[in-house]
Amino acid sequence: MKALNISIFSLLSSFILFNFAALIIILNRNKTAFIIRYGINLLLLSSLLAFIRLILPIDLYNAKIIDIHQIYRPLKYFFVLKIGNELYIYQFLLLLWGIGTVLFLFYYLSTSILEIYKLNHLNCTPCPTLETLCSNYMQPKVIIKISPEVDVPKVWGFYKCHIYFPNYMLSPDEWKFILDHEVQHIKLHDTFIKMLLLFLTALFWWNPIMYILRKNIDQMLELRCDSKLAQNYSLEMQNKYLETILKVLRERNTSLTISKKYLTASFVNHSAYSLTRQRFEMILNTKKLNKNRTFLCYCITVLLFASSYFIILQPDEKMTTEPGPTLILHTSPNEYKLYINGTFSQNLTPNEIHSKKYSKYEIIEGSN
Repeated sequence: MKALNISIFSLLSSFILFNFAALIIILNRNKTAFIIRYGINLLLLSSLLAFIRLILPIDLYNAKIIDIHQIYRPLKYFFVLKIGNELYIYQFLLLLWGIGTVLFLFYYLSTSILEIYKLNHLNCTPCPTLETLCSNYMQPKVIIKISPEVDVPKVWGFYKCHIYFPNYMLSPDEWKFILDHEVQHIKLHDTFIKMLLLFLTALFWWNPIMYILRKNIDQMLELRCDSKLAQNYSLEMQNKYLETILKVLRERNTSLTISKKYLTASFVNHSAYSLTRQRFEMILNTKKLNKNRTFLCYCITVLLFASSYFIILQPDEKMTTEPGPTLILHTSPNEYKLYINGTFSQNLTPNEIHSKKYSKYEIIEGSN
């Protein structure tokens, strides 16, 4: 299609714009005042659009070119240097990218399978209180497992979801708060989101910002669950919910070895104390979101996402103003010749003449 194109420059533009958006999201995720004012869903939407921009690097025909000729020229010389007799540097880097992606996918997959295997082979104990509470949840259908080998409450699963609990001494109300939180993860399909994040992290394993953003999105999912629950809780229930979080933090079994948790969603995170403080601040906040202001922010976010496709970083090769014809001569059905200032420059393919780089030249029918 003439209006669309994917080139090395559109890939570069997508990568730079994604990193820029990711840094803004990460900075605002740590600002509780921003989340209280605009809501956690705005950051989640921004993250989704940033990932879409990264994996769909489309170069529109009428995109605005930002000239990077001075940067591109030395980089081009570097990438076309040879390693040995046949391998170029850019080919070596692409090969390294592919090998790294395969290795990281294998690591994440094997670690996750091992984690789920261990969870499915726990030494479980019965808990009539939890089983009774669980029966009240018609949708989604969940399976409860209680074991002293679990460090904190956590959930995993897509269709047949499992919730794993430590053998805490809690009241029925406290068990219900934890169960509400874990069921909320299931309803919001957080396991699926975590799986997609792992895949994208493995694909772009060489980008350190990807790891930081994934960690922040994991924390955003916890904040989203709290926000959903707090909307339906009274002030008294909100306080009891926070007390339950503190109680779980105190009763954690420190003797257990904490393994990697790439797919499971946990009730608390002992290594992220700033997140716990942020959860408390959000739930105790009495201010309500301004719907009009929030809707305006959503519109601006989507508009910025759409506008980003009209920007591309690439060398801007402008037509010369010196005397002599500058045009493309169509000499045969599949052959085009580029003349600059009346001098032959190079042969072009039919696809190249419709690219943005050569679309500014006039095509003249001619012959050899």
